Amino acid sequence: MKIDPHSNTPVFEQIADSLRSGVVAGLYRPGEAIPSIRALALKLLINPNTITRAVEQLERDGIIESRKGLGMFVTDAAPDIARTATERSVHSTFTQGIHLGRAAQLTRARIDEVYRKAWPASADGSKR
Repeated sequence: MKIDPHSNTPVFEQIADSLRSGVVAGLYRPGEAIPSIRALALKLLINPNTITRAVEQLERDGIIESRKGLGMFVTDAAPDIARTATERSVHSTFTQGIHLGRAAQLTRARIDEVYRKAWPASADGSKR
């Protein structure tokens, strides 16, 4: 799980997005426990209150549920909910990028080219 302190996205949202992505990717399956707030806070070196905010968001979204004394568990509906939320987020980000490109008077072909260049760069972790 990576947190970018320089991102415009609040840290609690980055944490929630990362856990949501973990559900979509199958790292956290329905019925399985996710790491505790304390464990995540220690691992990420982040205030536990920030982790709590992320967890509360995921609970409201129906992705995880707290079980008193046992921890937090992935719900049965979580994969579908998380996938839909991820698709909405990707769509929103693409739309924002397209608007930016059009405002700069880039053609659709040029915007498509930029996207094609971004795809492999995101896969190998480089920042070209």
